[in-house]
Amino acid sequence: MRHSLFFFFILFTAIFSSSAFANLALSEYRLYFDGRTKNNSLMIRNTSDKNLDFRLVLVHKDMTEEGNLINVSEGDVQGRSAKSMLRYSPRRGTIKPKGMQAIRMTVRKKADLVHGEYRAVLKIIASEAQDPNETGINIKPKVAYSIPVIVRHGHLEVESDIVNPQFITQNGKPTIMFWQTLNGNRSLFGDFKILNEKQEVVGEIRNLGVYTPLTRRKVFIPLTEKVSGPLTIQYDENIRYGGKVSLTETLNINE
Repeated sequence: MRHSLFFFFILFTAIFSSSAFANLALSEYRLYFDGRTKNNSLMIRNTSDKNLDFRLVLVHKDMTEEGNLINVSEGDVQGRSAKSMLRYSPRRGTIKPKGMQAIRMTVRKKADLVHGEYRAVLKIIASEAQDPNETGINIKPKVAYSIPVIVRHGHLEVESDIVNPQFITQNGKPTIMFWQTLNGNRSLFGDFKILNEKQEVVGEIRNLGVYTPLTRRKVFIPLTEKVSGPLTIQYDENIRYGGKVSLTETLNINE
């Protein structure tokens, strides 16, 4: 009997991007609630020709300075987690081949909620449905998608800087490394570009998040070509998620 067990952790960075292994696609890679938004939703699409089972779990993860998301205890996130104020449905189900399922989420804030940002992660765990005609134990490969959920309330402030940019070699590739700082009561989420002196893009990274309570995150941007002379590091927050921060820093490469 053939047994397979795989677990992939994927943070989506494009609308309806999909995995050939997962046979599943999402309409959103981030759910955002501001002071005017009480309801939000995303669509799960089964791109395969077989039934797909899914279940949803709401968890909290914190970010390290290297950008990794790690599990934390309930006590560690008390007062800054959005879990208790979120309601969502359905929590599990089966999607028919080429079919779609809407996931709806609502936020309910307490009257005395402290101003600030509250976060959670909606974890979507999916696998091919068990064939009723199969006999014996057959472990289906699973995939887990983690969708950040951001809830903002009241007066929010944030400041950020690009600190200590350096030219390094990482994995054999020329790379720009620096710290992005965070000072305030909300997270950052945006795009970086590296421009040469002709204002041509020679490196970029999109949808980069820096989450409270971090005060800084290390950023690595591989370059697409060998460069020398002045470079401009340009950052713009995503306005779709309440962003307004723009940053510029220069770095001179002497070779």
